[in-house]
Amino acid sequence: LPMVERMAKAMAKGTVALAKGKPIGDGLGPYVISKLAGNKKQKEIADGILMAQINLEGRKVILLKARGPGGRIGRPGIAVERILKKNRVARIITIDAAAKLEGEKTGSLAEGVGVAMGGPGVERTYIENTVVKKNIPLDSIIVKMSHEEAIMPMRKSIKDAYPQVLESIKRSLARTRRGDKVLIVGVGNSSGVGNCQKELKELDEWVNKHERKMLNQKKKRRY
Repeated sequence: LPMVERMAKAMAKGTVALAKGKPIGDGLGPYVISKLAGNKKQKEIADGILMAQINLEGRKVILLKARGPGGRIGRPGIAVERILKKNRVARIITIDAAAKLEGEKTGSLAEGVGVAMGGPGVERTYIENTVVKKNIPLDSIIVKMSHEEAIMPMRKSIKDAYPQVLESIKRSLARTRRGDKVLIVGVGNSSGVGNCQKELKELDEWVNKHERKMLNQKKKRRY
């Protein structure tokens, strides 16, 4: 019963956040991609999925994320499939939020192999089927949070995980050669996550303000 109560409260808060177009914890993947893309020109290559290209650590990096700041997930599997048909990609990196264990710190990272993507698995299957045929290595980076935090307004500790994610991306890029093409996919809900630096700045300010508000409410409840 206590677990059901926590989830109910989290869903109520998450519903308000989505209705108001505010970022939620599950928006971590799109947030990272937007930070990497900066003000680079982006184009829609699949239903609700934007693509941008940057140079990072001497590699040609293709970035994918759901189009924001509206709340959508898009079709990342189809987008990846289309890119792989036209480009010779040396490595694919997926970034997503994942459930933490009791006692683990929100915003902590884990690195693994495979496609970091939740849900029913349809989009993941598009990627895996194509990757197996082309023998492309798959890396995954996940940022840990509770089930409740994934659907609630984004916590500061989740936003602040970006520098760690960037270092993890660089470690993955080090396994490729200079000049290689690498595909990075930011998986998650793009609610409140814009597509330019100005919108990201507004997101950062809102998350910081919301975190202060939450801490003040906790202090009041103690007294």
